[in-house]
Amino acid sequence: MRRIVSYRIEYSLRVIGINPILRVLAEAAPEDIVEFVSVTGLPARAVKTPWLMRYLRHETKIRDKIGALKHACPTALECLNVCGWRDGIEKLGHFCIDTRLAAALRGDVANGLFSRGREALPFGTAIRSVHDLIELLLSGATRPAVAGRRSF
Repeated sequence: MRRIVSYRIEYSLRVIGINPILRVLAEAAPEDIVEFVSVTGLPARAVKTPWLMRYLRHETKIRDKIGALKHACPTALECLNVCGWRDGIEKLGHFCIDTRLAAALRGDVANGLFSRGREALPFGTAIRSVHDLIELLLSGATRPAVAGRRSF
């Protein structure tokens, strides 16, 4: 049964093509990752995108001008208990995390927020199946990519 599910996932990825999210995350070099304060006040790391670089360039100005102002939740989801944007908390990030993650999910590299750790990924820049990742995590062994089988 597991093998059937794995093949279905792999087939689905082949049919729809590789989502830009996977490419952005897999191909990011260590110097492409930046650390900043999230909207919850926790440290966050993400791939440098045009939106994130603009935000970080103007972060101090944003906090000075609107840091203590409360804003309506742009999505009306109220997705976080504490939100720097909605609650007007100066020391937290001031953007809507939901709209940035939704942009990333749509593949909008210019406006999305692509969270990623600083360390190298288990398969380098190759995008492998979930099955391969679980196998690596459980056994520590990496199965070589099969010739003729796309590594996504």
